[in-house]
Amino acid sequence: MGSNVILDTRPTDTVTARRPTKPAAKARSPREHKLGATARSFAILDHVAASHDPVDVLDIIGSLKLPKATAYRLVDWFVGHGYLAREPGRKRLVVGPRLINLAFGVLSASMRNDAPHLVLQRLVRSLNETCNIGTLLNGEVIYLDRVEAEHWPLRLHYKSGSRVPLHCSAIGKLFLALAPSPRRQRLLQSLELRRFTDHTITDKSKLEAELRQIRKEQVSFDREEYLVGVVCVAVPIIGKNEETLAALAIQAPEARMNLQTARGHLPALRRAAAELAEIFQDK
Repeated sequence: MGSNVILDTRPTDTVTARRPTKPAAKARSPREHKLGATARSFAILDHVAASHDPVDVLDIIGSLKLPKATAYRLVDWFVGHGYLAREPGRKRLVVGPRLINLAFGVLSASMRNDAPHLVLQRLVRSLNETCNIGTLLNGEVIYLDRVEAEHWPLRLHYKSGSRVPLHCSAIGKLFLALAPSPRRQRLLQSLELRRFTDHTITDKSKLEAELRQIRKEQVSFDREEYLVGVVCVAVPIIGKNEETLAALAIQAPEARMNLQTARGHLPALRRAAAELAEIFQDK
């Protein structure tokens, strides 16, 4: 009787070789995409805020290696919401009012009990005069911190974030004088030398002569140039690389602090400025 049995002669331990396949690309989660957009947004704001001059969008694209469409979209959003602003008559970018308010709100809160504020308080107690720390932003002086002297008959409504003009304030003229020459010329060209008092310098050549004297002495005076009856003296807060980090100023009624008295305060003012420079650099 015949058999129809078919034998399978393949070895039982044979393994079919297969080409290894690449794992499927992992899709970015919404959270990862959100973090990427957030990082790009902060990078743009940080880049504009850190620049001494207005910034072009193409510079942002090149410096941060951003896709062109992404950079333009984010910049347009920031400008539309006031975090960035466009230079008058041009397309370059500067810090906008909303970002300034945000920054100085945070700064004011952080400095209220911080080391710079304590230095300022100590200086005010020593001199019994109002003192402030200021910096330069978008062509204006902005106060970082301020401590009022007790029993001061003149109450000025200044606070962190308050702004004063460059050409008629002690801090403003100090920053103009100490700025590198190309930047100083750009600032001077953009300034409106508006008269605030009879003592305001409104002639460009006279202002430039004053700036040369400030560079020589490393001290600046406001001789009732912004407010009638108010005198101010300012010195720079200088970093290790000789950059001007900020400025420290005393403000007082002219009846109590004339120019001779103001010069007598310079040693205490410069000691406090050196202490503040160390604090700022440590941070």
